Amino acid sequence: MELIKLLRRVEIFTGLTEEQLAKLASVFEERTLQKDEVLFLQGDIGDALYLVQEGFVVVILESSGRSSGRTLIQLGPGQSVGEMALVDRGPRSATVRAVADGTRVARISFEAFEALCEEEPEIGYRVMRNIAADLSFKLRHQHLQNQ
Repeated sequence: MELIKLLRRVEIFTGLTEEQLAKLASVFEERTLQKDEVLFLQGDIGDALYLVQEGFVVVILESSGRSSGRTLIQLGPGQSVGEMALVDRGPRSATVRAVADGTRVARISFEAFEALCEEEPEIGYRVMRNIAADLSFKLRHQHLQNQ
């Protein structure tokens, strides 16, 4: 039940019914990370979306010529990372690692999401529409900052 409550708060799952949220929650896998444990590396193939349940993860942009990457953002409970993996399975644009011991994340793989969408197309439509709206907002915001 705890995961369903969290899913209700995540923007990319806005508009889903309680029944749809329950079906979505059933295909997530939970994982606990230790401090500094890497969730995924920049350049890895995107194969899943992750939802922070407890604790925090940090998103790091690696760059050649620097011994350590640049921290972009810290994400906590109810925030997601890796959304683009549900869209195109392209390479990860950043590295993500746990900030502290006991960081819990829920993972939905591309394959599990795709199978769920085949069974429940309305879920896929809503989630993809929400991802597109989020990306559109971020691109517009970035464009305005660069002017």
